Amino acid sequence: MARREEPEEFQEGLATYFEKCAELVRQYADVIEQRYARPALALWIRNFKEKPITMTFIAILSILSVLPALSFVGISVFIISSIVFLAAVSAIMACLVTESIIVSIGICTMCSLVLVAVLATVFFLSVYSVIRFGLLVRSNGRSGFKEWAMETRQHLLPVKGVEEEEKPNPPDVATQHPVSDYASHSDD
Repeated sequence: MARREEPEEFQEGLATYFEKCAELVRQYADVIEQRYARPALALWIRNFKEKPITMTFIAILSILSVLPALSFVGISVFIISSIVFLAAVSAIMACLVTESIIVSIGICTMCSLVLVAVLATVFFLSVYSVIRFGLLVRSNGRSGFKEWAMETRQHLLPVKGVEEEEKPNPPDVATQHPVSDYASHSDD
């Protein structure tokens, strides 16, 4: 029950605050109306009665001068918002171009690293192979060449699994199951 009472008290506090604010706005509106709006309206009416042509000219001039002022404000807001929009678009495009350049540099760097890695691998394998060839020929003589060739094949070519080497070729089905005499006799 305490939770239900708390929102009600909160709502009452908000209502009281709103009423105070509304009363304050009413007071300011009354002050503006009593001090400025009514006297200005009374002055306009009195001047229209005393000098109708002059006041008509002033009224038309006031109405016509509002249009350029409003146009100036509207065009200014449009220009400012256009500049802000163009600045935002330019910033986004600059970010995209910068990111594209950075990504392109990264991709080129990665591709060149792959190329360097391939070339370095080939170089080191070649150097290893030549050094190994020299060591085998020096220690074993001519048989070192054959040993080096076998060793190089084992390292560079894919090795067949032990299972593949041990499996015999499957025999032909006809030779595996000869037709027996039993199958050739028909039941009489």
